[in-house]
Amino acid sequence: MSYKYVAYDKNRQLVKGSVDVDSEQMAKDVLRDSGYSLLNLEQGRKPFNMREQLPALFGVKSSDVVTFSRMFATLVSRGTNTLTALELLRDQISNKTFQKVIQAVSDDVRRGMPLADAMAKHPDSFPPIYSRTIRVSEQTGNLESSLNHIADYIEKQNVLVSKVGRSLAYPAFVFVVGLGVVTLLILVTLPALSDLFLDLGGELPLPSRIMVGLTDFLTKYILLFLAVGATGVATLIAFMKHPRLRPKLDAAMLRIPLIGPVITLREMINFSRTVSTCLSSSIPMPDTLGLAVQTTRNLVMTRVLKNVREEVLKGRGLSQILSESSVFPRPLIQMVRVGEQASTLGDDLGTISALYEAEIDKRIDTIVAVLGPGIMLFLGVFVAFIAVSMVMPIYTFLGQID
Repeated sequence: MSYKYVAYDKNRQLVKGSVDVDSEQMAKDVLRDSGYSLLNLEQGRKPFNMREQLPALFGVKSSDVVTFSRMFATLVSRGTNTLTALELLRDQISNKTFQKVIQAVSDDVRRGMPLADAMAKHPDSFPPIYSRTIRVSEQTGNLESSLNHIADYIEKQNVLVSKVGRSLAYPAFVFVVGLGVVTLLILVTLPALSDLFLDLGGELPLPSRIMVGLTDFLTKYILLFLAVGATGVATLIAFMKHPRLRPKLDAAMLRIPLIGPVITLREMINFSRTVSTCLSSSIPMPDTLGLAVQTTRNLVMTRVLKNVREEVLKGRGLSQILSESSVFPRPLIQMVRVGEQASTLGDDLGTISALYEAEIDKRIDTIVAVLGPGIMLFLGVFVAFIAVSMVMPIYTFLGQID
């Protein structure tokens, strides 16, 4: 979404512009991190943009950001200054959209803007955790280390997402192919056979009459079915975006057997890894939790983390706050408590995120083990019923001849 703003910059000059982020709060955070004093913020209307609507084809991929970060860290380690490194990397990037982003960042840095502020203007390419990490590294002088940390973070997030996608790819393929076969049998093969038997004067058996009735119904109302399906998808998308209904949907998702525990584990991994990365980059705990809120997808978890951040700002310990919530599992709370006592919280959360990654692998394997055969069984029964409805008239007709 696009948000138009009016604000004062660091030089107390009135500026106007727009920022493309996912929420109003994220827009405020981006502008604050850029040093702006916000006067007015409102959601704007954006024209249709093919590159923005199809980011997988035209947008900046996270793998591009990882490669950029690794190369940037290498150049910095060899003593290359920031502006020169950006210009060198710009020429090495093949993604045209990302190339334009790096060019814009280079131009801002050339005009004297801090690197973090320049990156914060492009949250679609450099998320808030990225620009916040760079801001701290500019203050502490460890840009190389921070770039490698954030590259590791993004890379691990990508591995988790791709792992889920690869695991569900085969069941999805089987379902789509099976659905195509069933549709072909119902709409093409079965009507031709039923017409043949009716022309011969035979009476169709009950299974065949059921399938013929279903075929006639689908043929007559196919457009209605498509319209209802499209409306259902549009309603679901609107439901997912509605500020009052989305939390209920997210809460319901957490209660679904098999799927709910995977979503919870994903959020625990995201929380642990985000906090670990931020603390390793010397980002203060309140800011770290704010970034964890922005990287969380489930709104139930988002609300919990916002409350955790508010309690941390009051001076309470993180483990004590987490123990009062039913969302966080006991092993994570114990690890946080140990990390707080030993001042190794960042490393300990990195360890538990790795443990949860192994656990989510097992959960996903379980889902695939149940889902794959379940889909095959469902489609097999349906295809078998169609086959019976096609074969029975043949035997009935042969019996009448005898």
